[in-house]
Amino acid sequence: MNQLLKQGKKFNNFVVTALLLMPLAAVMAGCSESGNTPGTVAQKTQKPVQQAISQPTVTAKEEKPQYAYTYNPVGRRDPFAPLIVKQETAAKLSDRPPLERYNLYEFKMMGVMWGGFGYNAVLEGPDGKGYFIRVGTVIGPNKGVVKKITQSSVVVEEKFKSISGEPERKETVIELRKKQEEIQ
Repeated sequence: MNQLLKQGKKFNNFVVTALLLMPLAAVMAGCSESGNTPGTVAQKTQKPVQQAISQPTVTAKEEKPQYAYTYNPVGRRDPFAPLIVKQETAAKLSDRPPLERYNLYEFKMMGVMWGGFGYNAVLEGPDGKGYFIRVGTVIGPNKGVVKKITQSSVVVEEKFKSISGEPERKETVIELRKKQEEIQ
């Protein structure tokens, strides 16, 4: 009985080692260059025979791939557009005061008044109405602020962000119309 147990243990050890070595053998067989057998390796080591160069022949036309990929942007968002976009609807523009509805270049300076409160300017909007402004008045859709009023001009400063994201300032000058311009 002892001999049978010893033989059983030996058999079990043999089976376990065989099962462990089988996957290793399979991996090693799969790692060969291209499944070459020893006979084919010898064939590859032989030097290739050089053939004589014949006269150049007309080459065939280069074949273009049958299926070239083309990008179709329909139904997709622009990858370069900002994710958060500040949009103003027509309703929001109509809620603004008249001085903030129109661009600065649409205003014409009609005159300047001065007194105890400093300089005040009269601007004519594109709607034909006159608007009184003073230093500190907000004007234009970019919320420019009137910084200075002189006898012949109004200086408006607008703040905006540059391409690099840094805040910048731009000064726009609205000059008094000359008499020659009024006649025409």
